[in-house]
Amino acid sequence: MDYGDMKAMQTTHVCAMCGSELVLIWDGENNLHRLCCAADHTHNGFQQRLSPQKALQRGQADEVVRPGAQKDLEEMAKRGVTALSLIPKTDIATGRILDDPAQVSLILWAESLGLTAHLGHVCLYHGKPYVTIDGYYYLLNEFRPELTIGTRPMSKEERKAYQIDLEDYAWIAERFREGLKLPGVGIGIVTKDEGEAKSSRDPGQFRAPVVHSHPQRMAEKRAEWQLLRKLIPLEVKE
Repeated sequence: MDYGDMKAMQTTHVCAMCGSELVLIWDGENNLHRLCCAADHTHNGFQQRLSPQKALQRGQADEVVRPGAQKDLEEMAKRGVTALSLIPKTDIATGRILDDPAQVSLILWAESLGLTAHLGHVCLYHGKPYVTIDGYYYLLNEFRPELTIGTRPMSKEERKAYQIDLEDYAWIAERFREGLKLPGVGIGIVTKDEGEAKSSRDPGQFRAPVVHSHPQRMAEKRAEWQLLRKLIPLEVKE
């Protein structure tokens, strides 16, 4: 097992003997890194971490996740056990697998905002929780049902005012109440360079395939997102 595999196992496995976290240590005698139990380096064997769903089923959520987690997850299970299998499993920016505490924290954080993690309302991005655009759509419908949002491409005059190149995609999102346009807009832009940028890992691929394939829709969504965040200010660091 190489160093990368052992690093990955730190997030997916625990000690088979005591359930403690795993750590990487340097074995000077054998001149290599070794994965071992953080509580007792003499323990042997690893086992996969229990998912929140399995921990719930075994009544071990308080031990595996955190004190009080068993009760919280049981309440969620009453609303649908299958929902636990649909919660975000990775950080969408880094691809890092979320451990059990991170998953449960994301679930509870979503519920504190009136959102639902397994419906795609929240995500983790570079280790920080964010409300997705689907979450903002839900909040708008739930708490500001009198408002609607309309989108359109920027006019030539608006492009000039915002100093946006003609080759870039630019959209405007506007809010309405009973057909009457209200002050305040959201702006979404996708530059030509952004859409054509190549992946640093694989020069044969685009860095952002979705942006490349659907630049207009991405610019439109960014405009909606900006306006929604203005309409529904949440006390989260985004």
